Amino acid sequence: MDNLQRATVAVLITGEDLVPAQVAVALDGTVSFGVVKGEVFTGRHGKEIEAKIGMCRFGGEWHAEPDIDRQIREVLSTLTDDKDRWGAITARYFCHLSVGGYFHDWTGGLTLASETLKMLADRNLAIDFDFYAPASSR
Repeated sequence: MDNLQRATVAVLITGEDLVPAQVAVALDGTVSFGVVKGEVFTGRHGKEIEAKIGMCRFGGEWHAEPDIDRQIREVLSTLTDDKDRWGAITARYFCHLSVGGYFHDWTGGLTLASETLKMLADRNLAIDFDFYAPASSR
């Protein structure tokens, strides 16, 4: 993980009938971003977008000195660890943990601790990695 320049970790949950406030209550968490289907919101690029599906995000802050295991534990620690409540949410909605980051140079790797993987498995969360290499200097 030494090769990561910065990284973000978030739990993402999507669904046709998803209401972010209801998911937040069910998971004892605070949504960092949420929309219901059809809601208009301003994207990061400044344009107005109509949500095609309901979505909520927990976490998602960028860290300049990333530690993916720690970041995953931090995000999950803000939500319930009750397997029944997670089971109800993951049975109804598409849920996953998203990890994004930028490498210092072109190669790098990532190792997750077995405890971290167990936390994800206990919550029935898949994990998605989205890493980028630096831009070419050409």
